[in-house]
Amino acid sequence: MARFVMRKNYRFKRLVPMQYMGSGIAGEGMIEDLSLSGSYIAGYTPVSVGMALALKLFVPGDLEPLLIDRAIVKWAKGSEFGVDFDTPQPPVAERIMTVISRLVKTEHCSSRNG
Repeated sequence: MARFVMRKNYRFKRLVPMQYMGSGIAGEGMIEDLSLSGSYIAGYTPVSVGMALALKLFVPGDLEPLLIDRAIVKWAKGSEFGVDFDTPQPPVAERIMTVISRLVKTEHCSSRNG
């Protein structure tokens, strides 16, 4: 029987351009699934499970990129991978929640007007 795991945080699916840096690696990609605890990334440079990465997200409408100091690669398949945020500092966690809230509102408004 399959075992289901409930997600602890709401995940928002929307493309957000980003950069990632780690030990001897630098790449760009798109966040396709963002939550307070992690995200799914379609990157252009492959990574390995267990790598620690710093992320820089370029959120539409924000003047400053969202910086996440430490994200651990939990799975990787080709250039797609999932990361778990290594307990973001309170200001970073607050900014992630603000970004998700704003993107949800923007998406909701645009789907109602379309």
